[in-house]
Amino acid sequence: MIKFSKSKLNTYISCGEKYRIHYELGIRARKTSNTLVEGSCIHHLVETGIAYGDQISDVLEHASIHFWEGHPFDRCAYDSEESYLLAQAICLEQSRQFLDLLGPQHAQAIELHLERPLIHPLTGEDHSDIILNGFIDLVLVGEDGRPIIVDLKTVARRPQEGMSRLALELSMYSYLMEERLPVQEITRTNVALVYLIRTKLPQLHWDSSVRTLHHLLDLYAICRKVAEDINQAIYYRNPGMHCGYCDSKSLCYHLPEQAVLIFGEENWQLYVDDMLTREQGLPNMALAANY
Repeated sequence: MIKFSKSKLNTYISCGEKYRIHYELGIRARKTSNTLVEGSCIHHLVETGIAYGDQISDVLEHASIHFWEGHPFDRCAYDSEESYLLAQAICLEQSRQFLDLLGPQHAQAIELHLERPLIHPLTGEDHSDIILNGFIDLVLVGEDGRPIIVDLKTVARRPQEGMSRLALELSMYSYLMEERLPVQEITRTNVALVYLIRTKLPQLHWDSSVRTLHHLLDLYAICRKVAEDINQAIYYRNPGMHCGYCDSKSLCYHLPEQAVLIFGEENWQLYVDDMLTREQGLPNMALAANY
């Protein structure tokens, strides 16, 4: 059985080798990058603010304390405790500013967890060995009373317009929201990427689109193909500019000192041993063939 989250599916599509390192070998960085931890913090605080509104005056402060307790200094990549504490203050203040920009929001659901097997939207063919799993950041109520599926993105600069038309995660969330309805009852689903832009003066950007039956059929085909490739142990490499901000770069490019610093000696050795096993064709010839 294969369970796809948006992260697992997007990771495989962007680089099969990164997927193998992260999900098959289980190699993870010892410390969370500053960008990732701060983005997660703001994401959490904004959702908390939407959930509670003005009901509790110091809800964000409590939520911030709780978040950082789960992300202690020794598990983050900050150079000093001073920079670690400064990041906490900045995230809290920026979250307040983003909530002001968002204004009051009527949310039907926050961090809505949905899970279901892959089913062909037209034929109803059930693939119980492929499970789609997701947490929808927000389900808001639009002006027309219909739900809007929202995925929050914390970014450093204004994004390219129109990404919501392409984002695979929005198709997955729309699929998860659909019940097993006859085709004629599947309607347009409103979706949006809401960017929390961490510029000197924080900005908010809504990128809205829709999902239709066409998008659900595309998602179905992608999930079937990716699952088939994983079952055949096909993990292609996709080197490019994106390698520059990928933790796994030190492994793929065989940079021992960096790899040990990021992942630890044990994980570096695990990667080296796995590489040698694949080169020798043991125990799985399919792995060696794709190395």
